[in-house]
Amino acid sequence: MLFGRLTVIALLIIFQFLLFVWWVTDASLHYNWLYILNIVISVLVFLNIVNRKMNTESKLTWVAVVLLVPVFGFLAYILFSESRLSPKQRRVYKDIYYVTKDTLDYFYARSGGKLPDTGDYLGQNVYIKNLCNLPSFENTETEYYAWGETFWESLKNELEKAEKFIFMEYFIVEEGEMWNAVLEILRRKAAAGVEVRFLYDDIGSIAKVSGKYYKKLQKMGIKALRFNPFRPIITGIHNNRDHRKITVIDGVTGFVGGANLADEYINKTSPYGIWKDSAVLLRGEGVRSLTVSFLQMYDMAAEITEDYEKYLDVDFPETPHAGVVQPFTDGPKPINDDYVAKNVYLNIFNSAKKYLYITTPYLIPDGELVNALQTAAMRGVDVRIVTPQIPDKKLVFNITRSNYKRLMDYGVKIYEFKSGFIHAKNILCDDTVGVVGTIKLDYRSLMHHYECGVWMYKTAALPAMREDFEKTFAYGIKQDEESVKMNIFKRLFCGICAIFAPLL
Repeated sequence: MLFGRLTVIALLIIFQFLLFVWWVTDASLHYNWLYILNIVISVLVFLNIVNRKMNTESKLTWVAVVLLVPVFGFLAYILFSESRLSPKQRRVYKDIYYVTKDTLDYFYARSGGKLPDTGDYLGQNVYIKNLCNLPSFENTETEYYAWGETFWESLKNELEKAEKFIFMEYFIVEEGEMWNAVLEILRRKAAAGVEVRFLYDDIGSIAKVSGKYYKKLQKMGIKALRFNPFRPIITGIHNNRDHRKITVIDGVTGFVGGANLADEYINKTSPYGIWKDSAVLLRGEGVRSLTVSFLQMYDMAAEITEDYEKYLDVDFPETPHAGVVQPFTDGPKPINDDYVAKNVYLNIFNSAKKYLYITTPYLIPDGELVNALQTAAMRGVDVRIVTPQIPDKKLVFNITRSNYKRLMDYGVKIYEFKSGFIHAKNILCDDTVGVVGTIKLDYRSLMHHYECGVWMYKTAALPAMREDFEKTFAYGIKQDEESVKMNIFKRLFCGICAIFAPLL
């Protein structure tokens, strides 16, 4: 750890920061004009924040930072308040967007050019289609996996069937039993002429594999890339990570879920007790959106554009009466100009009539989400949320627990997953609509990361999700007034941290 890449880069960034502090402090002692300049800059930044399209709570936090620590606040705002793609990446993404839009529109028109009927939920499909350019689909089989272990077994089986191409995009990859088994299949498939691409997040995997791990994969014939390589430079791009988990096989079969490719996700190691994760398999037309979502991120990382049609022109098996699926993605500007995942969640919360079940590893929602959950409970909806009992990050765990009471006071039921960590990010509403994906109920997922999920309407996966939720509630520990008590110092500390949560 002392001489690893993460430590070296972190020390170089700290050195840059201290150098900047020294320069500002020393210069301020000798030049009065610098003080006046700082005031002018702070006022200009304040006006920019006020007039910018941004979450209200984020605005208040940035205003506090900029006004309380003018110079450092200004620097932090410039670097970390939004995604900072390079000019070349912006040009590439613009090209990618128009290529994928034209290609998807072609296939969408060829299949009828009309979204399937989802009754009262059709507006949600229209919203996702307009924001992500990813339509909803019928003719798609779904299968839900309640644990990382069952997902892993199915993943291996489906990878063995690949004949044309395999696309995989994950936040974390780590050598061990889970990844080594998958890698062996990928190596064999690449040697047999199957096109294999693998994209992993550099910071997500930085303590797991070497900095040049992608080159090791490339020598096996795998077209591997790392997303947003971690450089020893203070830059906001480090704040926007690829948190998606997607697998696409021959454009017909796909997986989305919470599990990464490391042994803790299948309970081969147990750093936080029992690890519970989930995933969903799609087989059919809905996989087309997963193919596009992967290629967009891969091409942005590679800074290329390519022909998508050859990966999308696929014959799908007929799957009548399978419900409707709509994969969707989220990410910071310029990827999306709205909080897509948050609004998908809000639409579901606000449409709930009977029950609303949620699993999330972190519970740090903003005011709009809190209000939607409180309102749902007050109108008689059975709202239940499951969070971990064993934390992977103690600070985040304490902030999560500090949010229990204000939800419970309105009738929301909170459960903690006993003896372990629940990493599944699932929502189920009224046996009708469900979401499985990578999106946590916290600011990092909803504002900073590149995320993905699958919105489902009356699919075969929903009854399996309901069964899994019921078992999880029975295994969990329901929180009450006594269990959520915090002493005044912890409440004060968590309250201060919550103010700055939008920055984290």
